[in-house]
Formats: sequence, structure tokens, C-alpha cells
Amino acid sequence: MDILRYILIGLGAGALYALIAQGLVLVYRGSGILNFAQGGFVMVGGYAYYHAVVEFELPRWVGLIFAVLIGAALGTLVQVLVLRPMKESSALLRVISTLAVLMVLVSAAVLIYGSDLKSAPSLLPTNSIRVASDVYIGADRMILFFLGALSTVVLWWVYRRTTFGRATSAVAENELVAASLGHSPERIAIANWAIGAGVAALAGALIAPITYLQPQVLAMLVIPALAVGLIANFSSFPIVFVGALGLGVVEALMARYVTAPGWSASVPFIIVVIVMVLRGRGIPLRSHVLDRMADVGSGRVRWIPAIVGFGVMAWLFTSVFDIAWTNAFTVTIGFAILCVSIVLVTGYAGQLSLAQYVLAGFGALVAARLAADREWPFLLALVGAVVVTAMVGVLVALPALRTRGINLAIVTLGLAVVIFNIVLNNTDYSGGTSGIVIPPITLFGIDVSGLLAPDRYGVMALTLLFLVAIAVLNLRRGAAGRRLLAVRSNERAAASLGVSVFSAKLFAFGAAAGIAAIAGVVLTFRSFSVVTINFDTFNSISVVAMTVVGGVGYVGGGVLGGSLMPSGVGSELFHNIESIESWLPLISGLMLLVILVQNPSGLWQMNVDLAKGLAHRFRKPKPRRAADEAELVDRVAPEPVPARRLVVDGVRVRFGNVVAVDNATFTVEPGTVHGLIGPNGAGKTTIIDAVTGFVRCEGRIDLGGTSLTRRNPQGRLAAGLGRSFQSLELFEDLTLRENLAIASESWHPAKYATDFVVPGKIRLNGAAIAAAQEFELIDELDLKPGQLSMGHRRLAAIARAVASTPSVLCLDEPAAGLSDAEAQDLAGLLRKLAQEWGMGILLVEHNVDMVLAACDEVTVLTGGAVLMNGTPTEVRNDPRVLEAYLGSGSSEDEDELDAQLVSEVS
Repeated sequence: MDILRYILIGLGAGALYALIAQGLVLVYRGSGILNFAQGGFVMVGGYAYYHAVVEFELPRWVGLIFAVLIGAALGTLVQVLVLRPMKESSALLRVISTLAVLMVLVSAAVLIYGSDLKSAPSLLPTNSIRVASDVYIGADRMILFFLGALSTVVLWWVYRRTTFGRATSAVAENELVAASLGHSPERIAIANWAIGAGVAALAGALIAPITYLQPQVLAMLVIPALAVGLIANFSSFPIVFVGALGLGVVEALMARYVTAPGWSASVPFIIVVIVMVLRGRGIPLRSHVLDRMADVGSGRVRWIPAIVGFGVMAWLFTSVFDIAWTNAFTVTIGFAILCVSIVLVTGYAGQLSLAQYVLAGFGALVAARLAADREWPFLLALVGAVVVTAMVGVLVALPALRTRGINLAIVTLGLAVVIFNIVLNNTDYSGGTSGIVIPPITLFGIDVSGLLAPDRYGVMALTLLFLVAIAVLNLRRGAAGRRLLAVRSNERAAASLGVSVFSAKLFAFGAAAGIAAIAGVVLTFRSFSVVTINFDTFNSISVVAMTVVGGVGYVGGGVLGGSLMPSGVGSELFHNIESIESWLPLISGLMLLVILVQNPSGLWQMNVDLAKGLAHRFRKPKPRRAADEAELVDRVAPEPVPARRLVVDGVRVRFGNVVAVDNATFTVEPGTVHGLIGPNGAGKTTIIDAVTGFVRCEGRIDLGGTSLTRRNPQGRLAAGLGRSFQSLELFEDLTLRENLAIASESWHPAKYATDFVVPGKIRLNGAAIAAAQEFELIDELDLKPGQLSMGHRRLAAIARAVASTPSVLCLDEPAAGLSDAEAQDLAGLLRKLAQEWGMGILLVEHNVDMVLAACDEVTVLTGGAVLMNGTPTEVRNDPRVLEAYLGSGSSEDEDELDAQLVSEVS
């Protein structure tokens, strides 16, 4: 019967998880934000209840109401003051803003209440209830279970049956449509933030009497709640309740029957990771492609300032700094290396990893064991730690192959909990608070131990930072860095150009983990004993936050972020201020909030912009670098591409029970332009997605006699099938030259390693140069897409697709947003691509005039099926085409046909 008792205990804990997770669902449904600050709201509710009941001596039921009201008010303030000003920011930056709120709340609680445990009297009865023979359970646990069930039923009914609930669902589905129906997305978001935070505060007030109050412990209750919400897709209250109960029961049973340290708290998260990997999605939906992140640096290495700076710092370590400043700068250097690892994985690759600090601790543990147990020399132990930690980083990346965005943030945070609980906090591996005793460190016979020779240890750490920074800057300028930025900017477009999204993510996580291991070694080997139990999950969040403050897209920003971490230069600089170390986390969190609202690219970019502004006052601006002489002078003649016929036979696409495309059949001959037209919703873009491998389909797709049906987008590009996208999907953080380079340069996976040392110079192939010349883009190669006109952005997207020299090029709405004259010019360019390059072109376009002028053959779609195949003349004269457009019910299509087709038919 012992098992029954622990199941019942788990149900009570699960009900509390359910309350916290239901608040997460409310916030997510109302504003589309994943709220990592939910744990902070739980903490605020617990301390508000404690303050009201213990400090103010109010009745307990009044304390409960007080806690809920404080939580609701706080949620409202976060939405109004933080998230509303960030409504144009990317989802990633908004998620990071909730991490900043969490930091502020926890830091404030530590300053007010300290880190000591506090208890509060219970509002619920605590007597035991007999539920079976020799099985007793606290009455409060049973009440919590029924309270969780009641909240689930109430929330389900409110959000399913009431006008407010339906309005929330409408806003979650489409804000613009909901606003057109009279529902204010802003008010809906504020209401849901208030309710969600109030529910979390309620959970905190109920938890306060059951467990002792401690800021970090209460704040980290967001992790199991996030896991439950993830399983429920942050949408279903009943699934949240059932999942939370299951999580609570598993934790209780593991705590009772599993004696291995850490497993009781880790197995639920392992299960969540497995569920997410099995349920994930490899290629993101179109709704992801417009997300914008912080700006990214060019990767240029300024050698003279770098070498001078290195020399000055080395001199300061050896001749000027006392022991306090030496240790402070050494700690800052360690954190700077760690922040640079986040620049690589988050700034370059766009993957939010909340496990980097824990991975640093893991690397330090591996190096310590190799040095202490295996007696490896320091450098060899360091290399071994980098290799092993990089392999663990690849394991962390495996969920990233099938998840992204907010899901990935939760998964990496869960994996950080697992690694900390099972490895770093396990005394069998880490040595506990005593740590692992390591031998003195020597390099080439010279003692560089942190205690015996702190100045030489500092120079060694500085050298490691210098090498890591140069390597990451080199990577940014190389082909590997361009591929990472392409994946960060737009995974679909990257895949269409032959970039392996999976390989890029694996590399980013592995390389960043290896760099984190170097940081962990620098931070811990300063002593004779390596202690890793301080590398916890909450500090992983803090490191990400400080990197964003410094500038997550810049190596210099990573170094600047490292200087903001506790126990470093900032602490020593203000050491005369009483308790400055305790105030730094709060100051850092507030700085992060200000940076995210005012300038998400961070302090580094602000300083760079300021320096450029001052420089322009005192010297004449340099003329923009001209394109290479060969690009300007020599007219590159296009080389005909291999002639291959594209055959689409009986293609059928389903989305659930909906048939989007039914039995589509047509052929694109080499050197011809084949148009694909039809009213809105006819399935034109879906056919291109199916042909190029972005949606699954039935039927046969052949190119030059080779079946493409089972190939992914990269395999289809290699076979000679390229494409552009309706929404352009250029890589906004790369110049046009770099965009063309991704499509045209030869690639080998070895560049992921060699680009750290020798990134090489961009060499565009003949097709890329010829396309830039043909489309009159040669003078704009060093501009970013945002600096181009709409017409040239359209041409740039086509030029990038042409640079990969496909035999057949699929173009999706290339004339959207162009004037009639520009569209006709584009039609002429497409004819030249077909006639002079020998490309087959599949053109999807709403501009019927352009299609009829440019195409050799046209396929008309309606309702996902082929209405007819024929020449432009046959299409003009077939009355079924007019009926298809008029029957679509689209006034836009009717106007278009009135102007472009009706007169032709008449």
C-alpha cells in the first residue's frame, strides 16, 4: 500500500503543477508569449502570502486574496511595460524578456527576504485522512487535487463557452481578423496576463505552507510547468491537468523507489524530451519566416587593436594587477568565453540554448577527472574536456533537429536540469562541495596554477579568450558562418539552397558546447579543487541574459556580457559599495529589460554606432567598396545549364482530411517558361512546395528521368531543381554577395572545422556574377536586403536561386509588389533565362498579363485540380478559365481578370 500513498502525494504535487501550467497556457493563448517568468509569479505569490500572514498578521484567507491580487497586478505591469513595447520584436527576444523579468523578481526577493528558508502557516487543513488500510494522506493534498480539477473545469468552460474565451481563441488564431471583429488584442493580452499571473500567485500561496520559501526554488517550479504545457501544446487545459498529475506521480514514485541521485527529478524531463522529439517538426511553418532577431556583426578581425589590447592586458596581469584584480579579470575572461559560446549558438545559429552554463560545469568536471584520475597534462585534459562536452552538446542538439523556437528553449532547459541533477550535483561524480582535487597546472614546464601563479594563470586565460574570439570571428566570415546565419534567418530558404539545417544545428550546439567547456575550465581550475555544484540552471539563464545585454550577435558583445557577470570586473570596480555583489543580478536584469525594449542588438552595437558617428565628424566617409574588377568590367556570359525535363504526374497533397492538391499533372520542358495560374486557394504554392520537397505528397515527380519523390529539398537541389519563395525569404543579416555565395559556393563539411582558422574569401561562381549582371545588381552586392528597393529585392531572390544553376527553377509570385512596367521587365528576364541559360522555369503568378506574355505553356488550377494545360492563346480563349476565377468568390481575382483577361476572352 506504500505505492498508493506516494501516488496520492504525487497527485497533490501534480495539481499545483497544473495550476502553474494553466497560467502558462492562459498567457500563451492570450499573447502568444512563452512566459518563463511564471515561476517568478509563483514566488511572488508565496512571499506575498507570507508577508500578509506573518508580517502583517492578517487572516489567512485575506493573505490568499492579497497574493492573487499582487500576482495579477504584476502580470498586468509586465504586459503593459515590457511586452507591449516589444510587440514588433521577434518571438525569441520576447521570450528572453520574460527571462529578464524572472531575474528581476528573484533578485529582488533575495535582496528583500534573503536566501534563508522561510515557512508560512497553512490556509488548508493539515490533518491526515485515511484512504485505505494503513494509508494516510494529508487533507491539504486532497484539497489541492480537487482544486486543480475545479480550476481545469472552470477554465475549460470559460475559454470554450464565453465571449471572452472565444475572443481569446480568435486573437490566438489571427490578431488582425480578431481586431476587425471588434476584439482588442491588447486588452485580451492584458486580461490573460493578469489571470495567468494570478493563478500562478495562487499556486505560490498554496505551496508556501507545504514547502519552505526560497526564491530560486520557487522560481524553478516553472520548469515542470513548462514541460507539462509543452506536452499539451499550450492549448488544452484538460491535457495540462492530466499531464501535471502524471508528472507529479512519476516524481513521487521515483523519489521513493529510485536511490540513484538526481534521477527522481530528471526522468520526467527525459520523458518530455522524448515526446517532443517524436512529435516535432523538421522544417518550420511559414509563420516562422518573418521573425527578426538581433543584428549580427560582420566577423571582421581588427588585428592591430586586437594584438595591442592583448599585449596591454597581458602586461596588466603580470605587472600591475594585485591579486583581487587578477582574480576579477580571470573570472570575467571565463564568463566572456562562455558568452561567446552563446553568440555562436544563439547569435549565429538562432538556437536558444539555456544549457550553456551547465555544459561549462560538465566540461570542467571532465577536465578535472582527466587531470586528477588519469593524470593527463592540463592541455590534454582541456582538449579531452572540449571533445567530450562537444559530444554532449550534439546530444543536446538532437531535440533541436525536430523542434525550434520556444519548444527548443524548454527542451534545453530541461536537459540542463537533467545534467545538473544526475552529474554535477551527484557527489559520486563531482565530489560535492569539496570538489575534485587537481594537481598543479604546468604549461611547457612553467607553473600557471591559479593560486600559486595567478598572474600567469590570468595570461593563459586571456590567451584562450583571444584564440576563441578570433576563431568565432573567422567562423562568421566563412562559409560555415554564412550557413549558420542562413538557418537562423530562414530554415526553409536555407534548405532550398542546399544547406543541411540538421548539420548546421548539430555543429552549432557541438562547437558552442566545446567553447563552454573551455570557459568552465578557466572558471574552476583557478583553485586546487574543482567544484561544479554551482553550475546550476538558474545561472544558465543569467548568462544568456548578460550575453543579450552585451550583444548576442557580436563577439565583442559576448566579451562585454562576460564583464557584467558577478564576481568579475564589475564587482571589483564597485567593491567599496556595500553589498554590490547582491545587487548585481537585479541591476543586470533591469539592464536587460531596458536593452530589449530600446535596442535588442545590445550595448556593443550601441557603442559601435556611437563610435561611427564620432568618426564621421572628423573624417570623410570612405566610398562604398566597388565590386570586384571582374564583376564590373568583364561581362560574364551565362553557361547553359544541363537540360532536364520536369515531369509532375498525379501529385496529390493532403493536410489531414483536406485535399489541397488533387492529381496535378504537367511537364516543364528545358528552355521554356511554364505558367501556373488559378484563383486564390487553388493550390499553386502548395504544388511548388510539393515539387521542391517542402510538403509530402503522393504521385510522381521526375527530373531528367530521375525520381525526386523520396528526396529532401537538398537532394532535389543537387539534382537540379531550385526555387524562390513568395515572401522573398532573403537572409536579412547577410549582404547580397553573401546571399549569392550560399547558393553558389562549393561546400564540404570539413569547412565547419577549417573555417575557425582559415575562413577564406567569398568567390562567386560565374552563374552568380552573370545573374547579378543580368539583373543589374552588381553595384549592390555589398548591401543587405533591407537596403534594396522592393523591385531589386525580387530580382535578388531570383538571382540567388539562379546562382545555384538549377536545370528547372520554380518561382513563386516573383512579381508581387511590382508595377506593371517592372513586371513586364521581369517577364523579359525570365524569357532570357529560359532561352540563353536553357533553364526550365515553373512560374506561379497572379499577374495574368505577365504569365501570358512570358510563358510557353500554362496550367490552370482550380480547387487544387488541373483545369487545363495549354498555350497562352488557348488559355485566353477558354471560357472555363474565366468561370474558374469568377467562381472563386475573390473580388481581388475578379478585378484582376476584369483588367487582364475578360477583354481577351471577349
